[in-house]
Amino acid sequence: MIFFNYYGVFVAKRSQVVGYITPFVKRFFASKDLIVVVFIMAILAIIIVPLPSYLLDFFLTISISLSVLILLISLYIGKPTDFSAFPTLLLMVTLFRLALNVATTRMILSNGHLGVSEVSEIVGAFGNFVVGGNYVIGIIVFAILIIVNYLVITNGSTRVAEVQARFTLEAMPGKQMAIDADLNSGLIEKEEAQRRREILTQEADFYGSMDGASKFVKGDAIAGIIITFINIIGGFLIGVFGNDMSLSDSASTFTILTIGDGLVSQVPALIVSTATGIVITRATKGEESNFASKIVNQLLGNSKILAIVGAILLFFALIPGLPTLSLGFVGSIFLLMSYLLNVGSENIFNKKLFAKKPEAKIKQTPQDVPKELRSLKSIREQEEQIEMKHQAMLDEKLKINVLQLSVGYALMRLTEYPDSSLIERIRGVRANIAQSYGFIIPKIRIIVNPSADFSPNGYEFFLKGIKIGGGEVMPDRYLAMDPTGMAIKDIEGVHTKEPVYNTDALWVDKHNKDEATMAGYSVVDPSTVISTHINELIKYYAEEILTRQDVRNLIDRLKDDFPSLVNDVNQIPLGIIHQVLKELLHDKIPIKDMITILETIIEVAPKTQNNVSIIMDYVRSALSRVITDVFKNDDGSIKFFTLPAESESYLLNKLQDTQYGRNFILSIGDVQTLINSLNLAIEKSREMHIVPILLVETNIRSALTKVVERNNIPMTILGNAEISPNVKFEFLGNIDLKFN
Repeated sequence: MIFFNYYGVFVAKRSQVVGYITPFVKRFFASKDLIVVVFIMAILAIIIVPLPSYLLDFFLTISISLSVLILLISLYIGKPTDFSAFPTLLLMVTLFRLALNVATTRMILSNGHLGVSEVSEIVGAFGNFVVGGNYVIGIIVFAILIIVNYLVITNGSTRVAEVQARFTLEAMPGKQMAIDADLNSGLIEKEEAQRRREILTQEADFYGSMDGASKFVKGDAIAGIIITFINIIGGFLIGVFGNDMSLSDSASTFTILTIGDGLVSQVPALIVSTATGIVITRATKGEESNFASKIVNQLLGNSKILAIVGAILLFFALIPGLPTLSLGFVGSIFLLMSYLLNVGSENIFNKKLFAKKPEAKIKQTPQDVPKELRSLKSIREQEEQIEMKHQAMLDEKLKINVLQLSVGYALMRLTEYPDSSLIERIRGVRANIAQSYGFIIPKIRIIVNPSADFSPNGYEFFLKGIKIGGGEVMPDRYLAMDPTGMAIKDIEGVHTKEPVYNTDALWVDKHNKDEATMAGYSVVDPSTVISTHINELIKYYAEEILTRQDVRNLIDRLKDDFPSLVNDVNQIPLGIIHQVLKELLHDKIPIKDMITILETIIEVAPKTQNNVSIIMDYVRSALSRVITDVFKNDDGSIKFFTLPAESESYLLNKLQDTQYGRNFILSIGDVQTLINSLNLAIEKSREMHIVPILLVETNIRSALTKVVERNNIPMTILGNAEISPNVKFEFLGNIDLKFN
């Protein structure tokens, strides 16, 4: 009775203690980062603080357990990257074992003379078990273990890791191209393409890390050999000269301890080295859920091969002089496995051949059911799904990308991630266009062109499927330009033409970048070259990029702040507003001031019966401050040429309204006279390093602009009413047109 009372009190006390401890234990294991921190701190403590034998045994047991755990994980993971923490874990486990080597060495050299039991029970047990009364055999067994670990497994794993890392990195561009090709052909969606890219990145990071981590294992093996010699020689000398032990006792004690310590450290090292070899030598993909199942099925999954092996072993068993019993027994096992594999075509390594099947009918998948037995509904659903997927692919093919950038595979890394350099530059281009011109360009689709006839370093820019520009860059170099011709010395590099302005330039190495900058060159990276080219192309083709939907969006943005304006604008045909905005963009005039533009259109359009040419003259006059700001020089002034009154009168008399708007009806001689006179003014402007501007009467501006553009004359034509009265101006002279 007293016993049961005491037992009841003990159980109650134990429950209380467990109740107090359990929340702390749960909280500790819930904070996984604390486990790693405690583990690292324990490693440092083991190196610095002398450990008692029982605590040393505890940590040695943990070392062996960790190595077995790592080996089992390497067998059962689906693919190597599922164990992505393995390279870092190798470093931590290796450091842990080396810390234990330091601790055991300290114990052997300090307490070894007191007996094996005073150092560590695990070390002593391993040493006595291997030595078995013969120290020579123990040393030979231990040496063989070290040789196997260092020369066979560790060296092989290190070499495989190096090759795997190199092959993985070299194969990345091709795999990226395959993903982009599948995405462009409509076989996969953007989300699937992103997932595959992430897998490629994980593989590259993993094998790159494994290449370095395998050196930890190799170094650990070398350190184990060195520590073993230190323990034997140092322990023997300390035992004989420091503790007055006899030569035989000292050799016996420290040999057992050294071999035991070596085994306790080398066995986990051998297991971890094996796990490393398993992880890095297996394929990244497979049909099996884990490597253990896969290797068994590949070894024992072919009944024919098993039967041949069994027959060969039975044949050897019949030869006199060979061990009949062992060969015959193993051969019979192989024949039995071959027979079991052939029974009902059942694979005993995939299915439980002798398990009792449940009476309930197992639901069959569509692949298990013959096609002729499937229901019409099931077939129809599959056909509908296939048709929907095919239709989605066709829709993607027919989808028009307003803006698209195609790059060669060598430039892939410039666009690989959302924060890649070229992606960031293109975001800046869109922001710059929105700020400068007043409208948002569509997103630029970026694709990698994997075709063999497309330059790996090339890029092409498309507007609505038509190429409008392109060039080549060197992704690993910088473009050095000398636009002013003031560079003080020549720089070594590859001569080229700058793709934006077609000027002479050099592609220089990274180490010559600073030198080129100091020499007076303008140095930019490849992403800047491409983005600058895109920026200029967008400005040039801005009027074609602006769609009616963009115009509708610009108007809708004003709805909350200017509802009356938007209501009145809705009475004007959207096509008229669209045409006016396109004409402004054509003349490089921003459309940011939509309020002024729309108010002018509302006022003028009804009076002019929606005549775009007349509306444009009024809108440009209303935007005089904007136009002045665009074309003024660095000193804030407008410098321009004019036409004599008689020349303007002559042109005005030649002005007629046609179905294509206002145009001059000029003879070939008159056009040639106009071209020659304007070219003289352009030469004078170039000498002054200013933009050539001709100021004329507003009513002949549009017609004269058409003549200038048709003949590729780089002259800006402005109307008198388009210059702000508050701006400083400088009259450069008359352009005398001597018409016949």
